[in-house]
Amino acid sequence: MKVLRKAKQIFTSANPLIIENGSIVFDKDIIWIGKDEDLPSEYLKEAIRVFDVSNKVILPGFVDAHTHLVFYGNRVFEFILRLKGMDYLKIREIGGGILKSVRDTKSATKQEILKYVKKFIYKFIEYGTTTIEAKSGYGLDLETEIKILETINELNQKPLTIVPTFLAHDIPENKKKEEYVIELIEYLKVIKEMELAKFVDIFCEKGVFEIDESRKFLESARNLEFKLKMHTDEFYNIGGSRLGVELGATSIDHLNEIKEEDIEIISKSNVVCVLLPSTSFLLRKEKYPPARKLIDNNCIVALGTDFNPGTSFTQNMQFVILLSVILLKMTIEEAIISSTINSAKAIGMEDKVGSLEVGKYADILVFDFEDYNFLVYNSAINNLKYVFKNGKLLFSKS
Repeated sequence: MKVLRKAKQIFTSANPLIIENGSIVFDKDIIWIGKDEDLPSEYLKEAIRVFDVSNKVILPGFVDAHTHLVFYGNRVFEFILRLKGMDYLKIREIGGGILKSVRDTKSATKQEILKYVKKFIYKFIEYGTTTIEAKSGYGLDLETEIKILETINELNQKPLTIVPTFLAHDIPENKKKEEYVIELIEYLKVIKEMELAKFVDIFCEKGVFEIDESRKFLESARNLEFKLKMHTDEFYNIGGSRLGVELGATSIDHLNEIKEEDIEIISKSNVVCVLLPSTSFLLRKEKYPPARKLIDNNCIVALGTDFNPGTSFTQNMQFVILLSVILLKMTIEEAIISSTINSAKAIGMEDKVGSLEVGKYADILVFDFEDYNFLVYNSAINNLKYVFKNGKLLFSKS
């Protein structure tokens, strides 16, 4: 058992939202939380270590609700081409894009991929992320998708909590779309039998998987008792958000092109809107998802990095929070909540992570500043002092 004592503020992402001069008692889970003056003395006697965190701020571990964690190789060359003005279609024509990552990932062994991906996990931790969702999708055939999902499952709790998602990401170069959708439905049955994924996702977008194809795939997944997610409304609005609500998706992600009538429909549902501002920012897009309208209409908004080799090569949720406040016009409180408890809801983990409450995992961040507003005010600086995951100290900065 450990104790964090006398924090200037504890931002709980629960009720009460802020505890001044607070303390937390924990082992793997949180045992007690409250004002330091109310801390029972027996906890101090039993603790193996007491941390004095005076003049510091405690937050829940960040939950990254949307990543493409497992792949091999990088696409830095196309990032440079985009900076020079080349568009995605042209980059794809010369061998870039998702299919570049597919080729690289197919050619690598599982051990090579594991070694490659582990370094990313340490970066997530360094910036305060303790739970992530991780998608497959860089295989496009059953063998490679299984290899990716097995890698995700092997990495789970080592040390991050990782929630696996099977993603229908693109269409192979040698396949007709209609035939491939039928194949994907067969993949679902194998993945379910092997218990490799909790969620199923699809890139519902003009020119990729459109509404009828997405519906067919997602209904098949739902019949197999997968939970549903969708990449949608990123480049065009083809009705993906409405389909997500209709099918009872846990989350719909991106939403740059969502319409006001869709927002009204979502507001009457429990679907979580996962926004990914770093992708728009790094693609130099002028249009961002309408976070303000979503929140003002009582939609549940979560945040993610969209970590991937092509369009958002970042593991830094602090950066995402900064972009959300500056570019999406969210308040700092909204951005933190969207990076913790709301992101936990987007991956079905809200009973375990995302807030500092008794009984939840002891996923705890300690920042070396006196006010949680410094998370954005002291821009682009990592002020983390400690990162705890399930009560274990993973990161410490002297």
